[in-house]
Amino acid sequence: MMTKRATPFLAAVTLLFAMAVLSPASADDGLARFFGSYVGSGTAERSNEKAVEQRDLDVTIQPYKDNGFTLKWITVMRAGDGDRASEGVKRRAIDESFIPYPDRKGVYIDAPSGGLFSKAELPNPLKGEPMRWAAITGDTMTVYSMAITDTGASELQVYHRTLTAKGMSVAFMRMHDEEVLVRLTGDLVKAQ
Repeated sequence: MMTKRATPFLAAVTLLFAMAVLSPASADDGLARFFGSYVGSGTAERSNEKAVEQRDLDVTIQPYKDNGFTLKWITVMRAGDGDRASEGVKRRAIDESFIPYPDRKGVYIDAPSGGLFSKAELPNPLKGEPMRWAAITGDTMTVYSMAITDTGASELQVYHRTLTAKGMSVAFMRMHDEEVLVRLTGDLVKAQ
């Protein structure tokens, strides 16, 4: 037999449980499926050099604030001989957070930068700052990065990260105006 005092308590516990189960990460457009760390490698082809290079890839996707995500990726471009421990190795690391774009399910924009004592601002492509946005369609998270060069030309980078049984596949393309400069494909496994 339930007392009158137990009923509000039970209702509150039920509400808290429902809120936990239906948290933004689990009630969204499938974003939570991408959360985790992935490691692997890929092959990049540079069109202007007709060169092929091996790259090591490291991707981490984690929750950010309400309904958003942080995407961290590291690319290690191996030296001409393919060795990771010789001269000529380059490392590039990016850490970006995205928030949902209002009224567009599955579309995210670069979270404005700023802090406690500074105004939050979005990137300005006319100042050479890349403008990034993301879209989730099915098993694929696509991140776009667009910048405008000093001469007014456009640079567009497109990253497709598609979930697979073992982790994710990656397809990347970098374009300057209409010319494709780099294409990369790779496979990553989900790290424990």
